[in-house]
Amino acid sequence: MMTALELNARKAEMIRLILNDMNSEAAVVELESTIHRLTARPPCRYTPEEIRASAEEAIRQRRQGGYTPHEEIKRMFDGL
Repeated sequence: MMTALELNARKAEMIRLILNDMNSEAAVVELESTIHRLTARPPCRYTPEEIRASAEEAIRQRRQGGYTPHEEIKRMFDGL
């Protein structure tokens, strides 16, 4: 495992290479695409247990009257 100092040194070297040695627009576009792909957040994934717990909570709230009718939500968003 790399130390924070080693990691920062490697990142600085990568930046130096990009600034000094990358003169092709196509290479920059490809690198940019790769960086976006690597740093993008993965989609939110819930476990079956989390989905079940959320559904059970929604059912409980509905039975207790703790909900907002669809029509009211639509009116709220229409006003935005």
